[in-house]
Amino acid sequence: MFSFIKWIQATLSTLKRNKGLWFTTLTTVSTMGILLSIYVINSMTSNVAHQTYLEERRVDVSQLDSLIFSYYDSLLNYGSIVSVNREFINGIKNKDSKKVNALLGKITNTINNNADISPLELRFYIKDHKVEGNQNYDIADMVIETQQSTNGIVVNQNGVRILGIVPVMENNVSIGALEVTQSIHVLKDEFELRGKEFTFILSTPQLVFMNLEHKQGNYKKINDDFSVSFHEYDSSFYLNISKLNFDILRIEKYINNPQFYTTYDDVFDIHGNAIGMVLMGEDTDSANSFVKITKNMINSVTTVALGLIISLILFMF
Repeated sequence: MFSFIKWIQATLSTLKRNKGLWFTTLTTVSTMGILLSIYVINSMTSNVAHQTYLEERRVDVSQLDSLIFSYYDSLLNYGSIVSVNREFINGIKNKDSKKVNALLGKITNTINNNADISPLELRFYIKDHKVEGNQNYDIADMVIETQQSTNGIVVNQNGVRILGIVPVMENNVSIGALEVTQSIHVLKDEFELRGKEFTFILSTPQLVFMNLEHKQGNYKKINDDFSVSFHEYDSSFYLNISKLNFDILRIEKYINNPQFYTTYDDVFDIHGNAIGMVLMGEDTDSANSFVKITKNMINSVTTVALGLIISLILFMF
């Protein structure tokens, strides 16, 4: 070991006597050290950024799930209140569709005009009796049979709806069901309150379940697989979505381009069928954008670390 140290000292002494060789060696070693340090720091900061973006995705998906469940609860609460209305129960019991429709029309108008919420739709089902215009008979029949409320997302003639259905009871016997729904696009407002972008994109084959009036002029294809109700959303974000590589998005879980950070969550209907995706994100130019904050922090750390490493290398020589 001692002889190795003596060899290093002798080599350095020889190099110092040869000024040209000494400065060439010094420059080469310093440059290699700086380049290696840049590579290591970039690798470390890139991994930190990646983990930060994944954590942001986890938060976004968690918020989405919480919002959807809060809407389920809200819809079921509205349904539970209306389903015990005596006039409504009598109409269901007597299978008086005209009377029930008129009553629900008044109740719906009252709720939509006075409550600070996105418009609700209320529909009723009568046990062993078909009601014109209703679509979710399979779900309603299950609710009537089990006497248990249920919720989920459906695609029907009126679009993509967040749904809650409650049984209508008379003397502890289920005589019908009440359906309360809201458009899935209502979630956009909730995300915008948090300074986030939100767009629901529908699997294009699902369009066959909508009536022509609802989908014509409202939905636009963004690729071979998905379509978007473009009137509902900010054009710059859904135009950004149309440029995304969805294969990369599914692998990486997010895409961070110069304009938007974008992540996603798959959406399934009440029967467990995949019907589309929710795209969430942030404008990277926003002053409070976590992407900008993350980049600024990483750049600051990188600059300080590089300065310290360069100073250390120069000091050593």
